[in-house]
Amino acid sequence: MDNEVAYQISEIAKQSGVSLRTVRFYQQKGLIVPSLRTSSGMSLFSQKDVNRVKLIRRLKDTGMSLNRILDILDAGGETDRKAKAEHTLKVLKLEAENAASRIAELERQSCERKEIISLVSKCLGCDMEVCPEMCPPRNHLIY
Repeated sequence: MDNEVAYQISEIAKQSGVSLRTVRFYQQKGLIVPSLRTSSGMSLFSQKDVNRVKLIRRLKDTGMSLNRILDILDAGGETDRKAKAEHTLKVLKLEAENAASRIAELERQSCERKEIISLVSKCLGCDMEVCPEMCPPRNHLIY
């Protein structure tokens, strides 16, 4: 960290827009590692660490798991800059595909709920004690 600003944990939290507790949690999970420790054991972080926490927060905001984020940050063990970028892109595209699949499933479930709501709503206007044989709610819901 020669000639670079060293930040205490509270400063990295403030600059990153996350809580002190979050920074400590990320540190505990191995997502960030202090760049330096003082003789008294205080953790000090660099601007690179601040940027890393900001990236973690952005990826977390997309719904990505911490394990997946760690995979991206470690770039699958790659050391070459281009290989790191290719690995990150591959993981991000896979995450986007998974999100699209989840969205499609939620849309399917939402349509099913709307159909059931429509069927059950018909029961509100019905005065019959027992559903007749050809009643749409009875035939589709069986309740």
